[in-house]
Amino acid sequence: MATTALMGSAVGSAVAHPGADDSIAQDAAPCEQVRQARQNERGVRAATPAAAGQIDAVLITATGRKPIAGGKIVLTGFDACGDTIHRHMSTGANGQVSFRGLQPGRYQLTAYRNDSAARSITKADVDLATPSLKTIQFIAD
Repeated sequence: MATTALMGSAVGSAVAHPGADDSIAQDAAPCEQVRQARQNERGVRAATPAAAGQIDAVLITATGRKPIAGGKIVLTGFDACGDTIHRHMSTGANGQVSFRGLQPGRYQLTAYRNDSAARSITKADVDLATPSLKTIQFIAD
């Protein structure tokens, strides 16, 4: 079993998305717009001001800090609209994935060495309190 480490809960900075308000929208209109966009575009969220968050994940090796291509990152959680979110992506040649158009909310990222791995490398909890960008780095042995 590989030993892994999560380099901090968020590597880099968490800043407000340009052009977005730093507060969480409390009215139902942005949530309705996002739900409608999801229905209209087969689950793809529209980037509305209330859904301007982004979480990037990077999967690298412990030795050499080389990117791991073909890894799997799963994002789950609940957004500010109360919706359950479940997305998964495979890392590219640079070992990275980007989950865009996220509502503020509480999310968990789970990293796997490849698509068929039964055991995860590690997990990280991410809190998007405002529309922001957060980067998580997963290190696999």
